[in-house]
Amino acid sequence: MGKIILEVKDEDIIQFGELKIREEMEQTLKLMKMKVLLKDISSAIDSLKVDYEREVEMIREETWQEYKKDLPL
Repeated sequence: MGKIILEVKDEDIIQFGELKIREEMEQTLKLMKMKVLLKDISSAIDSLKVDYEREVEMIREETWQEYKKDLPL
């Protein structure tokens, strides 16, 4: 097996490393912002005090009644 030797300037490696670190930090910050936004949305929904199970059941019943209208009897 042979060796491949590449000569790379230290400055190039440092610049590449800094770029990658910057990209990772930006991605992490975006995810952190999204987490905060999702938490805010969740809190806002919780503050509405809506009984979602009851709402879903009402919609389900209304839909069933509407469906039954179109059935041939």
